[in-house]
Amino acid sequence: MENNHWSKPFYTLYSMNGLARVRPVLEFNEKDADQGVERTYLYYKSESAHTITEKQEVDIIQSTYWKKMLFLDGCLQSTTKDEIIYHNALVHPLIDTLQSKDHILILGGGEGATAREVLRWSKVKDVTMVDYDKELVEFMKYHGPEWSMGAFHDKRLSVMFHDAWAFIKTGIEYDGVIIDLTDPDLKTERWPELLKNTLASVKTRRGGFVMNAGLYQPWSTKKLKELISIVKSLCSKNMEFRYYIYTTFVPSFNGEWTFIVVAHKGKFMVEPEFSDVIPAWIKRGIKMLPDELLDEFIDGIPQVSPIHK
Repeated sequence: MENNHWSKPFYTLYSMNGLARVRPVLEFNEKDADQGVERTYLYYKSESAHTITEKQEVDIIQSTYWKKMLFLDGCLQSTTKDEIIYHNALVHPLIDTLQSKDHILILGGGEGATAREVLRWSKVKDVTMVDYDKELVEFMKYHGPEWSMGAFHDKRLSVMFHDAWAFIKTGIEYDGVIIDLTDPDLKTERWPELLKNTLASVKTRRGGFVMNAGLYQPWSTKKLKELISIVKSLCSKNMEFRYYIYTTFVPSFNGEWTFIVVAHKGKFMVEPEFSDVIPAWIKRGIKMLPDELLDEFIDGIPQVSPIHK
C-alpha cells in the first residue's frame, strides 16, 4: 500500500550478538498546517505500520528519537516519548476537580492513552470512550499498545463507535467529559453545539469537562479566542460553572498546547502546577493562561526602550 509520506529507504549497520545487521531507515514527511512548516522524521521501516481506514490514513512509525509516533492523515498526533505530558495535562486537572468521579465520558482518544490516565483513578467506576473510527482503535490495540498500556482490558472501560456530536445529544449524564478530539476546526465543525450539549451532560451531576484547544502562539490567538468566546457564553448562561485555561509545552508538537476546563464552582480547581497528582517534572511546565494575554496584541518584536530600574 503506497504512502506518499514515506521516502526510499537507506540502511544502517548495528551489532547483535557480535554479528553485523542491516536495519532499513526511511524518512517520514509531515506538513504542519498550524505552524506552516514541514518536518522530516527518520524511522525504522520494519517496526512501523500503515493503514487507511474508512475515515482516515493512519501511520505508526518507530522513530529514531521519538520512539513510536502516531500520524493521522499525515499530521502528528502523539509520540510514546512525550505523550505522558499531554495526557497528564489533559486528564488530571479535571478529574481532581470533580466532586464525584463515578462516570466519565471520553470523546475521541482512539489510541487509549486518555483512558489509561482516567482509569488510574480508583474512584472512577466506569468510563465510556466514544471514537468515530473503529478501525483506528483496533489498529492501535495491535500496533500501538504502548499508548493504552492495558487500558482496553479494564472492565470499567466501554468503547463505542459513534460521531461525538451525535452521541453527546443522547442526554446521558456524566460526572466528567474529556474531549480528546483532533484540534478544533471552527469553520467545518459545530463546536458551539458540542460544548453546549457537553455542559448539559454534566450539569445535573455538578461536574465538568475539559477539551484539547490546540496550539497556543502568543501572536496568533484568533482561533483560541473564538473558542474561549463560546466557553464564556456557556458560563454566562450557567453561572454555577467557571472556566480555566492552561497550557503545557509538548516537545514533539514544537509548541505550547492549550486546554480549557469548565467545572462546577462547588469545588475550586487546584491550578495544575500545584497538583499533587501530576509528576513534578511535568507540572513545572503547566501554566494558567490569563485572559488578558489573549487580548493583548503581541508581535514578537523586541522592545528597545531604556529600562530605568
